[in-house]
Amino acid sequence: MSKRGENIYKRNDGRWEGRYKCGFDKNGKTKYKSVYSKTYNECKQKLILAKNMQIKQKNDVKLSLSVKEIIYAWLENIRINVKQSTIHTYLVIINNHILPVMAEMPVYSITPTFLNQYIIEKVKNGRLDGKCGLSAKTVQNIISVLKSAFKYAEKTYGIYNPTNTIMIPKINKKEIEVLTEKEIQTIQTYCTRNKDYFSLIFDLCISTGIRVGEVCALQCNDIDFENGILKIQKTVQRIKNEDKSAQQKTKIIIDSPKTKNSIRKIPLPKVLLCNLKNFIENSKKQDKDFIFSFDNKKPLDVRTVQKKFANILYQCHIRKVKFHILRHTFATKWVHSHFDMKSLSEILGHSSVNITLCLYVHSSIETKRKQINALYHV
Repeated sequence: MSKRGENIYKRNDGRWEGRYKCGFDKNGKTKYKSVYSKTYNECKQKLILAKNMQIKQKNDVKLSLSVKEIIYAWLENIRINVKQSTIHTYLVIINNHILPVMAEMPVYSITPTFLNQYIIEKVKNGRLDGKCGLSAKTVQNIISVLKSAFKYAEKTYGIYNPTNTIMIPKINKKEIEVLTEKEIQTIQTYCTRNKDYFSLIFDLCISTGIRVGEVCALQCNDIDFENGILKIQKTVQRIKNEDKSAQQKTKIIIDSPKTKNSIRKIPLPKVLLCNLKNFIENSKKQDKDFIFSFDNKKPLDVRTVQKKFANILYQCHIRKVKFHILRHTFATKWVHSHFDMKSLSEILGHSSVNITLCLYVHSSIETKRKQINALYHV
């Protein structure tokens, strides 16, 4: 048995063993090292020397490490457990906003005051073109990366974490835009008249609320025609190509959906199911072929769909909006129809009903007017 607080034990082979903490593994579990001796006093002295040496090494590391070094060390540590697209997102933040300011700065010189001033500057003048400040959401993403990197450095090297008191800007919630019934009808009429493949993409997204990357990743075997079920299991994304020798600066990847809850099954309306079946049969596609693809073997690029949507809006003289408005429109129509919110949350792939209510429910002024008038006459 060891003496209290010393962590020195007498082993079965007669030797004394002293254990001390030497860091954390990739899962955050404490790692230990040991020293051995024939006597207790000798073991105790060895343990003291080992701990002192460890403190000296950590202090040497603290003085030599730069912000760039701890950020890249953190990235390598998480890379095995994080999606490729997430690493890409982190790299964009790191290369555009963090390293240009503090890459070679020693870690010990980064203080809460410095970081708060840095955040204020990003809010005021953070855009790369210098025209104005970054959005609160982008600044929050920068803070998230800094917090994660310094927390890793704190655990690994015993470095003081200056991000604990950093100021986080609030995000002002924007009112969600939706397409009007007239705009929906105009787009559908245009696509039908021009026999445009986009008609099916439009109907699918506005009838299910699936994301643009999810619709691009759909393969024929993702549809269960017998039971009328659409399976969302993957998504298409375009990210920066980390291979510097590659000719293309970006590349298309097929990855798992946004979150665990985004892997889901969605029932399809009979008319839409029939249209999908006819499209697949007329295109002579096989089970593993991509439904929306120019050669069946490669998925349609997300940017191609977004540009196509923008062009149709222009041709139809409809205001300029993002493709994601189809998801908003689907969710809003569902809520205004007084359908089950739990079902909507699962169809959209959210982890809770609260997320659905906060992000995707739009109450029009006409709806508010009707409800107030109804209450007034009660």
